[in-house]
Amino acid sequence: MAGGKAERLGNIEKPILKICGKPIIKHIIDEAIKITDKIYVASSPNTPSTTRWCLINNVNTILTPGENYPLDLRFILKKFKKPILFLPADIPFITGDILHEFLDKALEYDESIITLIASRNCFPNELSGSKPSPLGISLFNHDGVDSIDITMCKFPELLDIDTYNDLKYALEYMRGLCI
Repeated sequence: MAGGKAERLGNIEKPILKICGKPIIKHIIDEAIKITDKIYVASSPNTPSTTRWCLINNVNTILTPGENYPLDLRFILKKFKKPILFLPADIPFITGDILHEFLDKALEYDESIITLIASRNCFPNELSGSKPSPLGISLFNHDGVDSIDITMCKFPELLDIDTYNDLKYALEYMRGLCI
């Protein structure tokens, strides 16, 4: 999901922000490819540079209306058969291992929608927030509205970049790790 407006970050295109010299979207694709070879980036009129990056890099794209996350999600769900795993374009530290762990747990349930929740207990105080939060990582198993959440405490892997504070932390964290 790479078509949002990023209003809390001044309407910048988060998917193409660079961390360790490559766009966040590339970090996510590199990990997603460890679990599937069927990857589509959902861009929108809000993210023209992301769409262009995908075209240049031969990444499948689907252009959504870009009105808001729930409407774009429904738009995509009408186009593809389930199961579908959704990943947001603002979690640069996600790993294939965590995606595997989530899917292994998620496939134990019969619910239609299984969502990964980031427990903020393992985050540094300045990023912890007051409660666990959904990341936009969801498995849609089949049609229906019944759902269940799976909570994981993984940092920095489940850090999503929504604010300037998140972005600043991610850049500082990676400064010493970039090769």
